[in-house]
Amino acid sequence: MTPRFPFTLLLTLGLFSTGLAQTTYSPHSRFGLGDLQSGAASAQMGMGQMGAAWMDRHHLNTRNPAAAAFLTRTTFGGGFQLRSETISEGDSITRGEVGGLTQVAFALKRAGGKGAFSFGAQPWSNAGYDVSQIRTDDIADEYRISYSGSGGLAQAYAGYARKWEGTRWQTFDDMDGMPEDSVRIIAHSTAIGTRFEQRFGTLGRARTIDIANLIFLDTRVETEEAHRSAGFTIGFGHERLLGSRFDRDHKLVASTLLRLGGMAQLGRSHSIVRNTRWASWQTLSTGPLEVDSVHNESTDFDLDIPLIWTVGLEIERNTEDGLRVRVGAEFERATWSTVSPDLLDLGVGFADATTAAAGVMLTPRGMDDAENGWQRATYQLGWRRTEGYIALDAGLLTATTWSAGWSLPMLGSRSGSSLNLAVHWRQLQAGAAESGLSERGLGATVGFTLHPFFKNQWLVPRRYD
Repeated sequence: MTPRFPFTLLLTLGLFSTGLAQTTYSPHSRFGLGDLQSGAASAQMGMGQMGAAWMDRHHLNTRNPAAAAFLTRTTFGGGFQLRSETISEGDSITRGEVGGLTQVAFALKRAGGKGAFSFGAQPWSNAGYDVSQIRTDDIADEYRISYSGSGGLAQAYAGYARKWEGTRWQTFDDMDGMPEDSVRIIAHSTAIGTRFEQRFGTLGRARTIDIANLIFLDTRVETEEAHRSAGFTIGFGHERLLGSRFDRDHKLVASTLLRLGGMAQLGRSHSIVRNTRWASWQTLSTGPLEVDSVHNESTDFDLDIPLIWTVGLEIERNTEDGLRVRVGAEFERATWSTVSPDLLDLGVGFADATTAAAGVMLTPRGMDDAENGWQRATYQLGWRRTEGYIALDAGLLTATTWSAGWSLPMLGSRSGSSLNLAVHWRQLQAGAAESGLSERGLGATVGFTLHPFFKNQWLVPRRYD
């Protein structure tokens, strides 16, 4: 029962590609550790990126490590993202397009098994910006100050989840009210999971002062930060059958399920090595020329990343004609205010962050009852709002995201594999929209979920001569 070599090769390529992916064009990503990512898979993006209680039989939840135990079989997921962002400040407007791989994720699980191994890689933060301002000074006259940056931090992980099931007997009475038959059904399931995470990557930043008066030299300050941290995330999930309906053959045809879940990213030490380089430039007719007044400095920072906990719930209703409706909500809290602000610029600080999310998912018909692709597909709507993490003079950094998703099963796969698409609109700002920099971005995430065939051929024991 050993995974084949292509799986390992795909994971290696995913680690490399994910580390290089840059999926933001946000000036606000120059603060702190960059623009933090939720870690949601493409199938979760349309439902508010929820993950605490998002337990799915066919799609891998890449946020809660316990969710892998609810899968029916070995699962692979991946995808990429395209974004168009608009940055506005007063009458000034800038637009840009970016994109990149979102994640590569695996869950190894035998059909009918209770345990599951998961591993993969995904972006943890992104930085990408290029902004400038024109200012005036009594001595140097007019000058331009520019800020630019790129890079990001990736997260590689490996974990294990285990599920326990509780059963009960469902009895059926005859016409006289006497017990006629009984079947044993799963009444509730509980899973616990944990995973080890290694975060790594580099963030590059530059600040340039270009003075119009040729008497003065221009100045450029470049920094490159190498980031490293390791820690654990633990999670749990509970699913309980609230209601059920059986047909005349005593088969379950309708049900109502309650799911509860939570996860905690345990606090960890985050090390940063920052190399800073100061240089003076002279602008000539042939272009900028660096002069010999250069200074280099290396500084180490150790941040204590806080505990980040998330709780959520979900209700699922399945009807006799195959209709499935899922509604959920979750809440997240992170005490970033305990982190030292030594890494940040003057006037910038870490602040406690709160996140609320909600979503709804609808599948009109099951695979056996659907007459076309529109009835087989799953549709999602979601909302997510995060306030905090970074505090500026204008106020707390606030991000609001609306999303819509669509998932279509691949009929030819015979295994429940699917193509997933999500469209999301995000507004990011600090304080009131009219008081400063505001970002609006429209993005699309395209992903896929792949399963082996119904015989679970990815993990079939074989005999060789």
